[in-house]
Amino acid sequence: MRKQSRNSDGTIRRADHSKRLTNRSIIARWVEAETLHLKRLGMGYQAIAEHIMGVAQGRQRPMVPVPQDAPFPEGYRISMQAVHRAFRRAIVRLPNAEAVELRKLDNERCEDMYLALQSGIRKGDPRCVEVGVKVLAHKAEINGYKAPAKVEMTGKQGGPLAIETFRKLCEEAEGEEVEDKDPSDRTKTK
Repeated sequence: MRKQSRNSDGTIRRADHSKRLTNRSIIARWVEAETLHLKRLGMGYQAIAEHIMGVAQGRQRPMVPVPQDAPFPEGYRISMQAVHRAFRRAIVRLPNAEAVELRKLDNERCEDMYLALQSGIRKGDPRCVEVGVKVLAHKAEINGYKAPAKVEMTGKQGGPLAIETFRKLCEEAEGEEVEDKDPSDRTKTK
């Protein structure tokens, strides 16, 4: 079976016609761009769907300019699930893998939050400074450059832990682990 030629929206085109960019495809790309922009601002999928329908009906202003050569069809509607699919397509179109894409989106959000806190930080507002530190710590954790937490085991009065005490604690922990796995084997481990 021969593979049939298709238009940009997936519809089959006639062999004697050139490939064309359809109105449906143009609107779909705009929806992807608008969704990505609004997700960066932190909006939910349902709110984005309502916003896009408001733009299509002329009740709201778009965040991303709507192409003038692509009018919305009469009674245009979009569901929350369709907005989610558009967001996923928009993320995939970016040059990174999914985990990196979401990290990139979170980084942009962190940058926006930190930028919003700058005036309070410069004035010395302790709450703004505290929140700014938390934003930076979250960003460091997202990007994987947060220093690992140092854990020390100490003995009595904060001194060093004796090796014998450490071995005893390990044996007790292993014994509890075996008991948790299979209660019928308690006689075998003791």
